[in-house]
Amino acid sequence: MALCKMAQDAAGEGFTSVDNRFIREYMPEADGDKIKVYLLGLHLCSSSAQYDNTLEHFCNVLDMTAAQVADSFAYWRDQGLVTIVSQDPLEVRYNRLSQSSKTYKVGKFTDFNTQLQRIFQDRMLLQSEYLKYYEFLDETHLPQDALLLIAAYCVRIKGDDIRPNYVLTVARSWFALGIRSVADVEKHIELEEASTGSLRAIAKELGKRSAIDLDDRQLYVKWTSSWGFSDQAVLTAAKLCKKRGGMERLDSLLNELFVNNRLDPQEITDYAERKRELYDLAKEVTRIIGVRYENLDTVISHYISAWTAQGFDRDALIQIAEYCFSTGVRTLAGMNAATARFAKQGCLNVRSINEYLASLVERDKLVKQVIEASGSSRNVTASDRDSYSLWQEWGFGHDAIVAAAKRFVGRPLAFGQIAKALADCRDRKIFDARGVDAAIASAPSGAKSAPVQGAEMEHKYSKEELNSFFGDLNSFNDSEV
Repeated sequence: MALCKMAQDAAGEGFTSVDNRFIREYMPEADGDKIKVYLLGLHLCSSSAQYDNTLEHFCNVLDMTAAQVADSFAYWRDQGLVTIVSQDPLEVRYNRLSQSSKTYKVGKFTDFNTQLQRIFQDRMLLQSEYLKYYEFLDETHLPQDALLLIAAYCVRIKGDDIRPNYVLTVARSWFALGIRSVADVEKHIELEEASTGSLRAIAKELGKRSAIDLDDRQLYVKWTSSWGFSDQAVLTAAKLCKKRGGMERLDSLLNELFVNNRLDPQEITDYAERKRELYDLAKEVTRIIGVRYENLDTVISHYISAWTAQGFDRDALIQIAEYCFSTGVRTLAGMNAATARFAKQGCLNVRSINEYLASLVERDKLVKQVIEASGSSRNVTASDRDSYSLWQEWGFGHDAIVAAAKRFVGRPLAFGQIAKALADCRDRKIFDARGVDAAIASAPSGAKSAPVQGAEMEHKYSKEELNSFFGDLNSFNDSEV
């Protein structure tokens, strides 16, 4: 599929025709790479060699990346010169340059033109540049003098080689802040100019060496006037971004703090410390269970924050991660299932978790006694645990369950027959071991094993012991965010 195509009413053959309006009105404001992309695409539209009409060819010929080529076409799309038919794969249609249908009353902008040209001094403005200013004024109804003040301020900060797109970007951002008059513009400029000292301190904290520019001033006004941060709060945040992305990174962090209502310097410090703790915990948990994430923000938002909100402390989550790894649970979804079970039991710290696991190990020992009493030596299964718990809910003690099991030594599917016998005893209100024994003509009661004390925090469980809790969590290993 050809990357670039000519609209039917704009196609030409045998040569590459460049509209004079492109040279006169569009080329002066575009950088070299964008011009090269436009002209190469225009040439390929007229070429019959479709094998060269590919994104790879653009990258090779112009020594540019695919992203740079796409960005250049996006620029020309915004200018109305091309239409991006498809992003993946990239397909671009060239449009015919058309004259603006907008006309303006003679004399309406005479004074504006004169004053605007004075602002730009020796650089002669193009008619296409004036038209962009006219369109903005018609669109926003901003007073001409207000726009002239904005243009003069931009030139003073950036120099007179700036183009209308820059001035109008600034004007639109100010307009969005509610600036509607000359007085509003003057007050906003005063605020920005007053920020110089504060911005120098902020730049020092960031390690920024370049000069303070208009973009920096606008960010400062947004942070302090619109969002309500004090200078000290901004400096506190800047310290967290030192040599890590400059003003853009600081703007992103302040936006995050604003959304989370952390405006005070101490609140910012506490928030950053808490976020660092969560990041370190996420890094350690993923390392232990053996999963890797390039960006831990998702891990924090989906899992770590939720677990800590439930009341789990750091040591508890580290312990759960180690238990998960020991039993083959290697995903965060599997660990999430484990934490849900512990939370349901109120086990939120290492000690309570280990005590609960110890009780499960003891339960498995009791279930194992029932299996052995039925004449089998197999391992305990999840189904065995469920059956044992159910019989206890019916009201049978361990001795009564063992007594019933001895009645079915060597029988196939012994647990099913035990369940039926115990159900009959339950219906007859017989729950003690002697009564069950007599009811099903069984053997003497077995001795109850001595209870084991709760595990100490440093106790290390075997894989078989941990499987009493974690064994069936492996089903979560295929469920991941």
